[in-house]
Amino acid sequence: MKKALLLSALLLAPLAAKAADAPPPGWHGSVGAGLSISSGNSDAKSYNLTFDLKHDPKTKNVLKLGALYLRSDANGATTGDKLSAFVRDEYTFSERVFAFGEVTFLRDKVALLDSLVAPGAGIGYKLIKTETTTLDVSAGFGAAFEKYANRDSTSSGAILASEALAWKVSPSVSVTQKASGLWKTKDTADAYYHFEVGVASSVSKLLELKLSWLLDHKTRPAVASLEKTDTSFLAAVVAKF
Repeated sequence: MKKALLLSALLLAPLAAKAADAPPPGWHGSVGAGLSISSGNSDAKSYNLTFDLKHDPKTKNVLKLGALYLRSDANGATTGDKLSAFVRDEYTFSERVFAFGEVTFLRDKVALLDSLVAPGAGIGYKLIKTETTTLDVSAGFGAAFEKYANRDSTSSGAILASEALAWKVSPSVSVTQKASGLWKTKDTADAYYHFEVGVASSVSKLLELKLSWLLDHKTRPAVASLEKTDTSFLAAVVAKF
């Protein structure tokens, strides 16, 4: 009989003073981890690590950083090994309008992608901005430096677009959703798309449980035999600091 075990690993920040409802200016972030193991008819395991950091001095400038690592193995073979990361700086001109500069990184060993580095800059607009809900859209231009395994690296200009939603359903439950696209200017049919949606439930002022579903789509994979679309379902325990 097949048995499944879901374990959650956690990196805990030191328990400081009582957390405030509205975080003070400065650095804030979270770290999270999840692990899934199954045995029986098949042996499989997967784990994910997440990291988010934000510097908000409560002025016009906000710096955001984040990373996600996914790894999965089944019956002795690696079925997933993906790392994504970003750094993004946003400068607010008005209550709704902001400019951004960012660098994103993607590595996917199963898809034979050694690296995709995409620096860019552009303009954004806050379609919704309330105490419980924010919805941002942004677009810009940049570059794409791509390297596949056993191939020379390539470069191109890039068109960038993204959208992000954050909804505080209740004091303890929140929903997030993000989508982004990158189109190479040398061939706009060569594109990357990313979509994710997550639900988080707080168990204390420092800890929360989070479920996420991610989709990545590459219109032109390294070889024709590779799937264009990857999906992942993640469960993790997250520590906020």
